[in-house]
Amino acid sequence: MTGNLITQEQINQVKEIAKEKGVDVDHLTPLEKFKKDNIEKFNRALKIKKGRKYFSMSVWPGGVPLKFDFSNWKPDLQKDVQKARDLGNKAYKISKSIVNTPANYVLAGVRGTGKTSLALAIMYSAKKDGLGVMFVSTDELSSLIGKQYDLNDIKKQLSDIERAMKEADVLVLDDFGTEGGMKGAIKPVRSDMQEFMYRVANARVNFENNAAKSSTIITTNNSRHELEMMYNEKLISRLMTSNPERQLAFDLEDVRGV
Repeated sequence: MTGNLITQEQINQVKEIAKEKGVDVDHLTPLEKFKKDNIEKFNRALKIKKGRKYFSMSVWPGGVPLKFDFSNWKPDLQKDVQKARDLGNKAYKISKSIVNTPANYVLAGVRGTGKTSLALAIMYSAKKDGLGVMFVSTDELSSLIGKQYDLNDIKKQLSDIERAMKEADVLVLDDFGTEGGMKGAIKPVRSDMQEFMYRVANARVNFENNAAKSSTIITTNNSRHELEMMYNEKLISRLMTSNPERQLAFDLEDVRGV
């Protein structure tokens, strides 16, 4: 042996020891692949952990989590079965599209026509596909914002909710506009709610590409014009798509209780 060079005999000895320990040194994973595999495994685990956190920060109506998937969608309950079936198919396609292509969508129509149900189906499908999702009842959120001045622990809760709303891969804003009053009595939304939502809206836009950084799905009973009477127009333009292909019109009948 010359200097610090390792002889073939020493290599063979190491192999024999490794073999005794059950290690196949002839088929070890290359260092770079080992590093890459472990980094990918770490990133997947981190994404799952963050996704669970986003979902846990959801603001449910009445504090009660809602559940719905595409198998629960019943077009036959509607007089216009084909229209209801088409809406279900469009929603399903959205759930698959947003996995790779973030975009904003609007589900609009009168109460009881299934907007929230299909928004939930989209959200849960995206969750199964590994995206971090969050559901927010804007009426419930507005109520929390109003309570923060009397209850100190609400401020910390709102800070966590805002961060999650900014970062979630898929954010569902349910019954957007309810916080601005009923039809015929529409008024501007309180300024602190406006400021909160504006910060969230800005964080979810990629201004360099003028595109959605992450997906926002809105369900609403209001027209765009009515929402602009409640909120700053810039906020509405950031959250609501003007692309007709990303707008689902629920011109169906109210089937609640059927």
